[in-house]
Amino acid sequence: MKIAETGDAARLEALIGESAGAGIAREVLWFSLSLLPSPLAEPHHLRLAGDALAPLEAADRVRKFVLPNDDQVMTWRGAAQELVRQCEELVRHLFADEPSLLPEPRALLQRFHLPADAARMREKLAASYDIADPDIDLEPEAGVALTPARLALLETDLATANVARFARRKDVCVRQDDGSFGPGWEVRVLSIRELAETLAPEHDLRADPWLFRRLTRSLDRRMLALLAAPEELRSAGPFGINLHVGSILAPDFLRFDEALPGRLRGHVVIGLDAGDVMGDPAAFGFARDFARARHYRLMLRGMTPAGFALLPRGRLRVDLVQIRWSQGWAESDIDLGDPADIVIAGTDGFAALDWGRLRGIRHFQGKIVTPATRRNISHRL
Repeated sequence: MKIAETGDAARLEALIGESAGAGIAREVLWFSLSLLPSPLAEPHHLRLAGDALAPLEAADRVRKFVLPNDDQVMTWRGAAQELVRQCEELVRHLFADEPSLLPEPRALLQRFHLPADAARMREKLAASYDIADPDIDLEPEAGVALTPARLALLETDLATANVARFARRKDVCVRQDDGSFGPGWEVRVLSIRELAETLAPEHDLRADPWLFRRLTRSLDRRMLALLAAPEELRSAGPFGINLHVGSILAPDFLRFDEALPGRLRGHVVIGLDAGDVMGDPAAFGFARDFARARHYRLMLRGMTPAGFALLPRGRLRVDLVQIRWSQGWAESDIDLGDPADIVIAGTDGFAALDWGRLRGIRHFQGKIVTPATRRNISHRL
């Protein structure tokens, strides 16, 4: 099966909005493959499912969308009753060997009519994002707080551990003029959750903010060492890395900088925590000038409405500001400045997407624009 293209679901949402807003009539056939029980959801079933909708390719102005949960949607203009009947026959034939396991046919193949069914379609589309995302770094379960002695042992373990198994990639996507989403850059991170579960399952690494900060400085060093390896950078595209201000001035960063290929100069984004920046403005200013001289782009990350309102952006001279979506942004009237400088993280629903689009924002990060990672759905190929 072909992996769902990044932004397929967002493109379908845009089409629904276009039909509802302009009153454009469209017909829709929704093939809910997510309803299939496990015996009928094997890779060969999913590969053949695409062929079951092939007759509708002859309809007028037809478009096909593959959603995060494997559902497939066809939209077209005008009457196509005979083509729909052919699709229904092919679906029945596809699962003829196991008729007792097949869901109710009306649930498996649903018809919708736009613009009348726009609300129902958006509700069903939103449900398609409800899948497990292994790259979401959730808070670890409550445990005993770290002590300085236990942190020292953990840092010793990290010095020799294979941290590549904790490395994850989170896409930042760029909204195109047609409403679709294309690749921007990948943020390379180490999963704190998985690291805690493996190396310190009895501890809550975040319970002591100061010791956690010390730990993340150690993780900065390990991530920089991992990225400096020739095999990591040989075929790398644009990417980002989150660092402490002090890490930019450390020897580990210099080794990483020396290993960075020339073709990536100007295409690496360094994400900095705003609290770290404001905690030592002098160190930040030096690190900023040092990084910019080497053609890195700087981004303040995780901004809340309150923090953004107080941010002296012009004096900080950063390239991007990442805001983390919450309802507070929808209720605020903050002037964002140039929308090209803004990245919305936590874009996991239409509220964040709609709010950003209305303000001309083009950079988004979250499940609604990158609904599934290859690692998460590779077993379905």
